[in-house]
Amino acid sequence: MVRSMVAGVAGLKAHQSKLDVIGNNIANVNTWGFKSYSYNFKDAMYTNSINSTGGSIVAGAAGGHNASQVGYGSTVSSISNVFTTGAPSPSSRTMDCMIDGTGFFLVGNMVNGTFTDIESSGLFLSRVGIFSVDNNGYLVDDMGSYVYGYAVEEGTGIPEKPATAAEYTVTESEVTITKVANSQPQQYDVTIGGVTVRSSQGDFKDQIQDWLTAVSGKTDPDAVQATNPDGTPQVDPNTGKPVWTTAPEWDFSDYSIALNRYQDPKSDGSQKGKVDLTITKKTTGPEQDPGWIEPAATAPAKTLLDSAVQSNPGNDREAGIAAVYPDTLSTIRIPIDPDTGVRYEIQSWKINDDGTIMGTDKQNRAIPIGQLALAIVENPNGLEKADGYYYTIGANAGESQALKPNGGPAGKIMSGWLEMANVDLANEFSNMITTQRGFQANSKIITVTDEMLQELVNMKR
Repeated sequence: MVRSMVAGVAGLKAHQSKLDVIGNNIANVNTWGFKSYSYNFKDAMYTNSINSTGGSIVAGAAGGHNASQVGYGSTVSSISNVFTTGAPSPSSRTMDCMIDGTGFFLVGNMVNGTFTDIESSGLFLSRVGIFSVDNNGYLVDDMGSYVYGYAVEEGTGIPEKPATAAEYTVTESEVTITKVANSQPQQYDVTIGGVTVRSSQGDFKDQIQDWLTAVSGKTDPDAVQATNPDGTPQVDPNTGKPVWTTAPEWDFSDYSIALNRYQDPKSDGSQKGKVDLTITKKTTGPEQDPGWIEPAATAPAKTLLDSAVQSNPGNDREAGIAAVYPDTLSTIRIPIDPDTGVRYEIQSWKINDDGTIMGTDKQNRAIPIGQLALAIVENPNGLEKADGYYYTIGANAGESQALKPNGGPAGKIMSGWLEMANVDLANEFSNMITTQRGFQANSKIITVTDEMLQELVNMKR
């Protein structure tokens, strides 16, 4: 009878553990990318009350018989992850994405340089693609971990651009001049045709030069980026900016600047007027100096027009350079614009099926940012749960490998979707009912055993 008591206690513990697993599954029914767990029983150890014997054909000998074994209840056999893909849920963010396949995102702390070995990198595996860009231009997830993949190879991924900036015309343009507070010497934000430059007070021609530099992306309309002996674009190693073949400034001796304006002071102290500005390659006529437009002290910002048209006659374009993604892993970061020496200002994002991340800048150009990597392991059940929705590669996970998303073993990327938990509530509630009944039955064993022991105690009075 004591053994039945032990078996009942073991059964209670086993069913309680299973209920813990079921409770955890149900608690995470709305956790993105959560993988449910399954609990499996096994019977506990046995004792032999009678050992097995072999039969004998010798006269007078007894035949063989089987062992008589009594068990001691049940215990846990395994608690394993169920790595089926959860249902897709639409997201309003274009940088949210899910994996349609068995792969995992690679995330973690900063790893300097490039690498190929996942296990030695110390990175985590994740099924949740809630991504954004931090203040340094790095792709991160919502837990602040860097997202790893394939960065754009230097010298590639450059969009097309105007071949020249020989002529710009701004007609009926809105011009806004704003004093920059506490600047020494005094600076102004000058906006022409929707493009703003910051410039010191001086001849208006200086502001035009700054404006031309901003809209062209060059410092000289005829400048060509210098090349190395192997034909690659030359970049200053100290600044990271392109090296141009000509002097870094506009030569106005070859240009005509025409500016016609009138001012119409208003009763509130503001000024409204008309500006026709044209900068062209000189053909005839002398260069015109329109002078400086000084903003009123009482009106730090004043508008001198209402509509704008900006044109680049000819619309000649230089072809871009397609992005190349190496096979080594690294962080993903917004690249530097070789024309300006600063990182592209990305306004919107798109993630393609193959994991390539594209950004659109202020000039509506498509900028390749990088490509996501997907990791696969031989035995996903060998992964070990870490903080949040991260996994680490356990000793029993087998070989691991990083792949580019291509719809193969790792899967493909679905942008604008997130993976829901793969918890089957109907199955969980059914398991909960059977577990509850199993717990009740095991507790009944303990109760009955106690009553029998009580009867034995009461036999002697």
